[in-house]
Amino acid sequence: MKSVLTLFLSVVLMCRCLSLTAQSVDMSEWMRHVDDSVALCSMSIPGAHDAATGEGMLSLPGFGVTQTLGLQELWMCGVRAFDLRPAVRDTLLYIYHGRLRTKVAFADALDVIRCRLREHPSEFAVVVLREESDSENEDERALWPSLVGKVIRELSDEAVVFSPGMRLVDARGRILFLTRSAYSDTEKGALIAGWNHSKYGNVAARMVSYADGAEAALQVQDYYAPTDAKKRAMKQDAVKRYLTLAANAPKGVWTMNFLSGYSTTWLGCTSLATTSGYKRNAAWLHPVVLGFLGEERFPMGIVFMDYAGVDKVGGGLWHWKPFEVHGKMLVEAIVESNLRK
Repeated sequence: MKSVLTLFLSVVLMCRCLSLTAQSVDMSEWMRHVDDSVALCSMSIPGAHDAATGEGMLSLPGFGVTQTLGLQELWMCGVRAFDLRPAVRDTLLYIYHGRLRTKVAFADALDVIRCRLREHPSEFAVVVLREESDSENEDERALWPSLVGKVIRELSDEAVVFSPGMRLVDARGRILFLTRSAYSDTEKGALIAGWNHSKYGNVAARMVSYADGAEAALQVQDYYAPTDAKKRAMKQDAVKRYLTLAANAPKGVWTMNFLSGYSTTWLGCTSLATTSGYKRNAAWLHPVVLGFLGEERFPMGIVFMDYAGVDKVGGGLWHWKPFEVHGKMLVEAIVESNLRK
């Protein structure tokens, strides 16, 4: 009788595990339901493009904002990859989007993530860095590598050493830095080589460990200016292609897929990164992605999006009507692919 009861309870527990969805778990610690042995490159990780813009901007309204939620709110809704772009102003690091400065310093942005990791040690975070050098003078550009390296070095064990085959157990409770711009004086993280913004992306990019030079294969798509119907079709095809590549990636291959982009043309000719343009891009592309996924859930790699964690955003300076961006639904769909077995 005891063995029958044990078997029954095991079946009930198995069914419960099989039925896990993003709606049925605490999104502040969804990785608690993922096994330690899972390779990071085979996970599906929702990310926020220019994540710090949700903290507010020190710039003219109507430009450069890609998020409504702040960093802490992004974390709580399930986002675990943060696109942060520090630049030097005098001798301090602030987060920028192009020439536009956000209201948050680089160290403060990292502190938000560190606090969430201390509260939820089952999780890890990816921080993808890029120097926003357009806002810097020559002296400030010269300071960037050492200043960023110093911040990461001072995180000590809260930053993780990158290795191509690292598993979730290797990263829990820590930040993995992947950078498009070289920093110095630390062994933590990896330098990305081969990034481009073409409609084809790059299936032959790589990530090089700062610790020992070990390389991981990377396939990356970041076509960011789908400003007319033809380019929107290209963007849609590129996003779907990289979702398929991630689902079928050979062992050890990492994927980054940027859904982000702006679809605004100023006076019919010049592309500008207006906030409404980012909203418009999310409003047409996110439903396309959700339709492509359907009920299927498969490895997606790191997927960066605009307006993560919210399904509707208000209009703005260039467009007064609300946009249905489906950012909450999309984050949940990405998370779910890690939970369904």
